[in-house]
Amino acid sequence: MEKSKKAHLLLLLTALLWGLTFVAQSAGMEHIGPFAFNALRYTIGVLVLLPLLIMRKPQLDRKFFKAALIIGLLLFASSSLQQYALQTASAGKAGFITSLYIVFVPIISQIFGKKVGFRHWIAVAIAVAGLFLMTFADTGSFSTSDLLLLLGALGYSFHIIAIAKYAKDVDPIALSAAQFLISAVLSFVPALLFESLAPPLISAALPTILYAGIFSCGVAFTLQIIAQRDSQPTVASMIMSLEAVFAAIGGTVILGQLLSPREIQGSIYMLSSAFYVQYLENRERAKQDKLAKSTDPCDSDEQSEEDDDDDFTAEGELEL
Repeated sequence: MEKSKKAHLLLLLTALLWGLTFVAQSAGMEHIGPFAFNALRYTIGVLVLLPLLIMRKPQLDRKFFKAALIIGLLLFASSSLQQYALQTASAGKAGFITSLYIVFVPIISQIFGKKVGFRHWIAVAIAVAGLFLMTFADTGSFSTSDLLLLLGALGYSFHIIAIAKYAKDVDPIALSAAQFLISAVLSFVPALLFESLAPPLISAALPTILYAGIFSCGVAFTLQIIAQRDSQPTVASMIMSLEAVFAAIGGTVILGQLLSPREIQGSIYMLSSAFYVQYLENRERAKQDKLAKSTDPCDSDEQSEEDDDDDFTAEGELEL
């Protein structure tokens, strides 16, 4: 099997594991509070990654701790909003609204100087239409859980941007374990103050906590690192965005949480906007790679003709 095909299968498995995590998170709310769930889940995630850290012996310097603190705080805030919303929201709805981070990332990146074209705003409009269909148009109101999920998606957008900015020069597995540790510690505070960590409650929720801690934090993360080495970033993100689909399927099959026709229509809009944004990002990346290669003097004449054609096409498309 080709490396790329194997990588895509691993990414599909990653999306499945993450999608079913929404199911575990939703089921866990029947027995335990959201902060307690996250505290235990991330603690298990740290323990799963601990053997890898012992083998790798990463260097932990001031740059690492700065990155870990920022990324850990963002993960804590985002996952807390999402988990609190899952007390009432279905796994499928949570998966699709959370997937909007794919659309938000390029837009929020403008704050850090990245130029965003008109077509990205088209994707945002499609996503907003999908969100409207999944929330207000379906129930006649925008519920608290919908708002929390949307804020959580925005938080995950900043989380991804922070990883891209600060995580380049640090060990990825050490950074992942550190962000889980920070999130676990911060989650334990409200869990101890406002929720119960009674053994009977933990025992009832233990299967869902173990799944979220082991398969989401440990296995899926490791599979993502391995698979993305042999996959194009945009293809990888498209495959992994299917976690929302798996969340909806898992919520229906395992928990009996059926999406209404309006919610299904809205989910299609949101998934389409996510795919469209990733297509635009792929085109932009391919154009940058082509410009980088155009410095080859042997191909300068031929390349300049191709660039002229591409520029004409791009200008024509922008005018449309």
